[in-house]
Amino acid sequence: MGCATILPSVILKKTDMKKSRKTPTDNKNNSAVQKIDIIQKKPRNVAVNTQLLLFALSAGRCEICNESVISDIRTGTDIVWGEKAHIYAFNPGGARTDLDKTYLNNVHNLLLACPNCHEKIDKKALEHIYTAEFLKDIKKRHEARVEIATSIGEERKTKVIKMVANINNERVTTDSKVIYEALLNERRIPSDRNFCEIDFSAISGQNTQEYWKQKSAEIEDALQTFYQEASRDHVEHSSIFAIGPMPLLMHLGSKLNNKISTDLFQRHKDGESWKWKEEESKAQYSFRTIQKGKDPSKVAMLISISGFIDTSKLPTHVDEEFSVYELFLDPKPNYNCIRAKEDLQEFEKNFTSAISEIKNNLEGIDQIEMFPAVPAPVAIICGRSLNKNSDPQIRVFNTSLKEPFQYSLTINQ
Repeated sequence: MGCATILPSVILKKTDMKKSRKTPTDNKNNSAVQKIDIIQKKPRNVAVNTQLLLFALSAGRCEICNESVISDIRTGTDIVWGEKAHIYAFNPGGARTDLDKTYLNNVHNLLLACPNCHEKIDKKALEHIYTAEFLKDIKKRHEARVEIATSIGEERKTKVIKMVANINNERVTTDSKVIYEALLNERRIPSDRNFCEIDFSAISGQNTQEYWKQKSAEIEDALQTFYQEASRDHVEHSSIFAIGPMPLLMHLGSKLNNKISTDLFQRHKDGESWKWKEEESKAQYSFRTIQKGKDPSKVAMLISISGFIDTSKLPTHVDEEFSVYELFLDPKPNYNCIRAKEDLQEFEKNFTSAISEIKNNLEGIDQIEMFPAVPAPVAIICGRSLNKNSDPQIRVFNTSLKEPFQYSLTINQ
């Protein structure tokens, strides 16, 4: 189907058929042969208007793998290299032949495809997978996504921060494609193709003071540029997709500009998607006092959301002098607790309430030592929610590979 060569004009000739005793089935097959016998191969010229419509409906992307077929992503060269693939074979004998649907060159029977996908869907060995119904469904869903994306107005544009940093020296990555999917799910479009990328995935040496200091400074520099560009381009919304150690995420949150509306996203364990789940909020949080200390200026706060903090891993200086509080997921912390946006919003309410209660119980405190076990967006919320004028500074501690907690950095100074 994918070849433009004109084949011989007759597919089958009745005179070439061997004579044999006919059965009822043979008679049925012969009637089909007679029908094919009179169908001629035709050149598959697609009208210019149909081609333009196909490229417009597909946004210049392969409708099967979604790769752009109007540019070369490696060189940046603008070039049209997509092909027009037929759902039902244009000429008899091709992939997905239906004699009632031959010679159809309208846009409903065409897919815009990259050469690789075009060749693949026409393979005999894969014809049971790439059926006409399967391809029609792919076309419908792809063109529906294009329609949704292009219907989103300028007021829904957002500037994207993508941050990745290794966790316990384990390399962290995330694909921009799944970020686009999550934004589209929120009816948001990136303000430009170039995300603000804060990438520490090639850096080792985590858990050293030099690492925390250097990376904190780089985050601040990146955000300064980010907000300058947002102001220049009149973008009033930002979206953050971040994975990394909790101290850096909390520092990132503490440096966000509250004058710009910001959405946070969570990468879910099931399927690695960043899209918020369309389900009811189930997360419930509780706050409790673990220990009343002797010194009202010394306070520690455990945040047990991904898992309970093992108090035996706390630094030895957190002794009976300290008041120790815990904000935790009730009844039991777990990794998959943040599923819907409302789960995150509920945490923010409980976190700010907990900070207020600590301040009321221990008037005049100027710092809290914080020990978090939380998902990435929750760590960002911890930093972002602090009142820079009235809340105490937070000394953030981190644990690596179940080792005792060590001091990393201070936020809200």
